[in-house]
Amino acid sequence: MAFEKPAIVLDNGSYIMKAGFACDNHPVSMFRTLVGRPSYLHGSYGREPYDVFIGDDAIAKIDDLELSSPIVNGKIIHWDNMERIWHHVFYRELKAAPEDRAVMLACCNSSTIDEKIKCCEVFFEVLNSPALCIQSQSVLSMYGSGFTTGICVDIGYDTTDISPVFEGGQIKYAHIQTGLAGVQISNYIKRSLLERNIAHAIKSPTDIDSILRELYITRDAAMPRSCYERRLNSPCGDIELCNEAFMAGEMLFQPDVIMEKKTNYLPLHDAVVTASMKCDSEISSELYEAIVPCGGLAMIPGLNARLQIELEEQLNRPVNILSSPEAYSISWLGGATFAGLPDAKKMWVTQKQYEEHGVKIIKNKFM
Repeated sequence: MAFEKPAIVLDNGSYIMKAGFACDNHPVSMFRTLVGRPSYLHGSYGREPYDVFIGDDAIAKIDDLELSSPIVNGKIIHWDNMERIWHHVFYRELKAAPEDRAVMLACCNSSTIDEKIKCCEVFFEVLNSPALCIQSQSVLSMYGSGFTTGICVDIGYDTTDISPVFEGGQIKYAHIQTGLAGVQISNYIKRSLLERNIAHAIKSPTDIDSILRELYITRDAAMPRSCYERRLNSPCGDIELCNEAFMAGEMLFQPDVIMEKKTNYLPLHDAVVTASMKCDSEISSELYEAIVPCGGLAMIPGLNARLQIELEEQLNRPVNILSSPEAYSISWLGGATFAGLPDAKKMWVTQKQYEEHGVKIIKNKFM
């Protein structure tokens, strides 16, 4: 579908919102998916005027605000806050009028049709967008890697989703969540620092982000400690992070060993194998030709090499892990790619179609 102006691509992450134009090869704006309201209101919104802070502006005033994330476990739970974030993206970040731009929206792999219907209501009835296309993040991640068939390994903040994709369509019955994602790893790091009596080093969420950037994963979980020393400059001084940097990353592959107890978390490689086994055996070999790690934690050094080793040992066959230096934005890039495909025009819903057919057209296009 041809549009007069490049479509806007929005990737609704539980932790980071990514937004930009389909004509670009990188998001224009990336910020925390957070809305902050003055804490003195105590939830009494609407009784008096107040300022609302979005994303990084909310983090900067964390001591004075009550923070809320509209997306939890991949699902939109606070629609008013989500609408404020989308409004902020158009008018403050991209400086583009929503009534002039078609929108490509990347949603969670487990989004329900009710959630997609609500998204259409907001974009067509509130923001007055001329056209909308909703696709799962796993499908768009495959497009962002240049493939239409493979396994998307999306390691995010709230969820880690393993989603087989075949010829541009998500195999929904094979979708698996490991139960272990960024929030559990962050909690482990906080607990570890607390046990070492240096929890005071964590002053804000940005400090945890700094520690997460120091994580690494070894090929065999047996590398010399001296080779992997990590130190972090915090307001409280230098902190040694060797233990946290290694153990937190290793949780993705050996959660029970690191937690020192039986957990319900699936090791990353086991989840990939289980998801592939749920698919038809005739396509499993094709799926292993394109395994795409994406999401913020997919940036951990050593993850791709370790995942390949674990999978090849378990499957007794070669697999192809597609690495990307910008794995955190690969879903957004896939949305930009998909929005420009001539064959994808049948996947869009226009405002005219929405007005004429309502919910029926949404179910036909986005079910």
